[in-house]
Amino acid sequence: MILANTKFNHENDVFHQSIGISNEIRTKCRERIFFTSLSNAIQTEELFEDPDDAPRELRTVSGNLHRLLNSITDNLEYEYTLLIFNNYERMAKQTYAYFKHMQENKQSTEEKLKSAILELVEEMHKQREEDDDSDNDADNLPIDQLNKKSMLKRISLVKNSHHNFNTYMNLLNRWVNNNDNQTSESKPDIDEILRNLFSKDDE
Repeated sequence: MILANTKFNHENDVFHQSIGISNEIRTKCRERIFFTSLSNAIQTEELFEDPDDAPRELRTVSGNLHRLLNSITDNLEYEYTLLIFNNYERMAKQTYAYFKHMQENKQSTEEKLKSAILELVEEMHKQREEDDDSDNDADNLPIDQLNKKSMLKRISLVKNSHHNFNTYMNLLNRWVNNNDNQTSESKPDIDEILRNLFSKDDE
């Protein structure tokens, strides 16, 4: 076991770095968990009219873990993936459940638009808070900002990757970098957006 023989750096407050895991390996392991869990959920829905007809390896936590571990060839990545699996697999499942709920409870076009804008405003508020705290944030890379928007985007990226992990990572990096560039170019006035959005309701 590699981690068992690793000299931990207890002076480092960032967990993965303190146990000798680089940012690159941490990101790759985390995203492989997201990818595998979402891919299995999507295939279950696309291939089977009744999810209960799908093989259990597509719809169980152990099935997700089995497929995941079979895709890893590096021993250090294997061990670290086991260490972080439960947390990120649960996050992926919750994201997909939320996605399905939104799909099954579609609102009117106007209400959907307002909800989308309100969520965007919420994300902008959160982004500004994260920007203020970025000097103290160990996970301040764009790809490490795990919020509702970025997690839902991962669902579409898994679909667009045709369930290929390397393609998924390329799409994710491209999306994150483009999104970060757009955010840094201009930050709209949040209060002005809200005033414009709801002013018509008061007329």
